[in-house]
Amino acid sequence: MSVARPLPAPLEHAPPNVEFHRLTALQDRVRRGALALSISLSSNALTKIEQYAQLLGLWGAKINLTAIPLDDAERVATHHFLDCLACVAQLPPTAELPSPTLIDVGSGAGFPGVLCALLRPELQVTLVERVGKKAAFLQALRRELGLSYAVESCDAERLVPGPGTAGYGLAVSRAALPPPQWLALAVRLVAPAGYVLSMTSMAEPTPTLPGAILMAEHTYDVGAGSKRLLTWQRQTAR
Repeated sequence: MSVARPLPAPLEHAPPNVEFHRLTALQDRVRRGALALSISLSSNALTKIEQYAQLLGLWGAKINLTAIPLDDAERVATHHFLDCLACVAQLPPTAELPSPTLIDVGSGAGFPGVLCALLRPELQVTLVERVGKKAAFLQALRRELGLSYAVESCDAERLVPGPGTAGYGLAVSRAALPPPQWLALAVRLVAPAGYVLSMTSMAEPTPTLPGAILMAEHTYDVGAGSKRLLTWQRQTAR
């Protein structure tokens, strides 16, 4: 019989607005990659990204958070942080959204939703992760980084708005579902004129759905191979 191991204790809080005179290897790689995406990261954001990586390593030793070896700073930077910054770079302006809300379905270790909350603080972000231990990690991460987002440990179907209830302005997912299934679910999560983003591979076909208009298809490579970011807008009223 396996014995449940205790979850990691919280990290000590880093002083706010730390100015780094010497960046860690991960911070430097993320900083340079972000600039290539036209994102300029502040020292405070880099501090939080380093704390994020430390928590990934701490919790990842106890529970399955990611398939990427967490002691490989280059791959953690490219496959996780920069891959998700590519998504952040393509989020529509808040003024174009029907509401300043974002839902990340199948958030896992917080990618991309946590980085959306970090770099787009004007958005009300909800992370959906039905695995309880991963949801607990997201809650600990929120506390340690001092971020504001909600964590829902349930099936995303339960969050589909009912009649008379406003949907989300944005729905994002990082390959949690095959694109056709994700699009079918996401258009039910967002409000009319809301946006659906899908982070997917080059090999996946682009799905179509009545009432969902493909607005953009963005190809990128941040050092983890070529990938695509698909953006649809919901057209039909509820």
